[in-house]
Amino acid sequence: MRFDVLKFDEIVGDIAGGRVILIETVGDLGLRLALGFLKNAIKEGIGVFAIVPKRLKDDLKKELNAAKILTPNDEFTLHELFTISLAIKKLEERVGLIDILQPLLIIHSPEKVYQLFQEICDIVREKKGILIAIIDKKLADSKILAMFENEADYVIDIEEIVEGLRIRRGIRVKKNPNKPPSKFYELIVNEHGMRLGEQID
Repeated sequence: MRFDVLKFDEIVGDIAGGRVILIETVGDLGLRLALGFLKNAIKEGIGVFAIVPKRLKDDLKKELNAAKILTPNDEFTLHELFTISLAIKKLEERVGLIDILQPLLIIHSPEKVYQLFQEICDIVREKKGILIAIIDKKLADSKILAMFENEADYVIDIEEIVEGLRIRRGIRVKKNPNKPPSKFYELIVNEHGMRLGEQID
């Protein structure tokens, strides 16, 4: 499976079932990248799920009308972690997005959230599914990021680089089970979607 981002898919390679992708991001760039992947899965006739904060539900319904979207206090609660893994276990959909690590890290200790992440990864791998987890780098220190990176098969790193008055967005594959890590490439985002520009030194 692929992200549908020109040049980036060549760098990452085809992603098979039973894999976990961690996107370390700034702002909503990671979500936009993940949505491309989920849309591709829907096009291929694969069932898709998303576990997201309530504020994203309506937007995601528009973008991924065929997806099963779960939000806190409906099928699970952020305060009782076992309800999240239980909700995922019940799902028939095999390709999914988890964008609730941030609020979980505010409520619970990093160790507890990491344990839950491991549980979820085990469930997805057992189903031969694919999971994309998003974490905001500004809200997690390097020790927490390293814990999650350890469990993921792929780690995608999105960065904003300030050059004078200009902000350049960069993206790289930090961890890949089939290839060495990549260099940073410029990430170009416009009304046509996302694509990769030149390599950033």
